Amino acid sequence: MSPARFSPPRATLDDPTPERAAAVIRPLAAAAPVVAVVLGSGLGAGLGDDLQVEGEAGFQQLPGFPGSTVPGHAGRVLCGTLAKVPVVAFSGRIHFYEGHGIAATTLIPRVVAALGVRTIVLTNAAGGLDPSMRPGQLMLIRDHINWMGVNPLTGWRMEDGSPAFVDLSHVYDARLREAAAEAADAAGVPVTDGVYAAAAGPSYETPAEVAALAGMGARAVGMSTVPEAVAAAALGLRVLGISLITNLAGREATHQQVLAAAAGATAGLRAILNAVVPLAATPDEGTEDRET
Repeated sequence: MSPARFSPPRATLDDPTPERAAAVIRPLAAAAPVVAVVLGSGLGAGLGDDLQVEGEAGFQQLPGFPGSTVPGHAGRVLCGTLAKVPVVAFSGRIHFYEGHGIAATTLIPRVVAALGVRTIVLTNAAGGLDPSMRPGQLMLIRDHINWMGVNPLTGWRMEDGSPAFVDLSHVYDARLREAAAEAADAAGVPVTDGVYAAAAGPSYETPAEVAALAGMGARAVGMSTVPEAVAAAALGLRVLGISLITNLAGREATHQQVLAAAAGATAGLRAILNAVVPLAATPDEGTEDRET
């Protein structure tokens, strides 16, 4: 059978909040954003001076957004250009462990979809489950394991009103991941790929939990990203996921150590983002082929 372009049906949560937040963000820049970037723990400087900021706002200024309670998450949205591409960047995110409910963790992808963005880059700080990993290494997310105990699409509906039975066989865009790997190699940045596991948090994993997740095929573990990625897939967005390995999971760790490790690795992240964002802004001709 000949391959055909696949356009997934859209799912949504019946909630006017994303459009209200988008209405606040739109006037912050001259051009509508085409790529969104979410900067995880300690990665707020991941764009450095490369992002030409035209306007910004705090999360508390966006309808429905709680203020950030997590050190290393500024809780701000910045609009401008990166590599000449209109971008909306979120310095920080909403975590399930903050107690706002699973629906709140999907606010960012819902808002960027309301803005007309078609590609979202999700970054995070994560613990390495593979003993060969070292702090400062970047891992491009190939797939994920949702170990949070709740599905972020709970309560969502398809266009016909049915539950959100969304296909998650290709959440992370292979073409963007390949471009990110090439950019990292060109910049001399240590990079690998693998499966990311999301736990509910906020406590770190026990050695037994680390062994269980590693046995399931995960190479990194964190407390975010998966709800955003699943929601983005439901909304038809292209997704690139990048984990910064800040520590080896199952060993003693503090949030301050995570932030320090993240701060030391932003140069590599900047190199990748500068190379990938222009590609992410182009029409998606790399959609996974499906048989007709």
